[in-house]
Amino acid sequence: MARPLELAYNWRTPVGFATIGLIICVVVLARSRTTGWLGAIAGVVALWAAFMAVVWARTRALIEIDGEQLRVRRFWHIYLLDGRKVASVREYLTASGPSYKVRLTDDDRIYHVPSALLQKGHSTFFGWLLSNAPDAVLDKGSRKTLDSLRTRGLIE
Repeated sequence: MARPLELAYNWRTPVGFATIGLIICVVVLARSRTTGWLGAIAGVVALWAAFMAVVWARTRALIEIDGEQLRVRRFWHIYLLDGRKVASVREYLTASGPSYKVRLTDDDRIYHVPSALLQKGHSTFFGWLLSNAPDAVLDKGSRKTLDSLRTRGLIE
């Protein structure tokens, strides 16, 4: 059975600091009882909740290889991609680094591979791609990343 890749970042530290900050802000606002303190608390809690939603969505990233199949999840849905059907790969930049959009030969949908959010995400994805879809069309950014991985000895 294949194992999913580990997350490439520590999500616990920002969550801990944000929660401690939330508690401090709520206590200070509640003790001050100045005009509009309830609204201010509601605003701080809403900001904290939005931050927690972003962190949670990022922790949902998944790449798992099982033979010719690549299982990916960016946010909500898990998709199973067949390596023999990959037509093209296009790189797009995220705050964490490059990730990839995959198009299959029999499907007009674009599948996102969140390689930047996972440890060994790039080398795992390109290793799978080269072994299962060597004829896939790569854009300029993908070719550059592939060359960089080969230069560093992360893939053959």
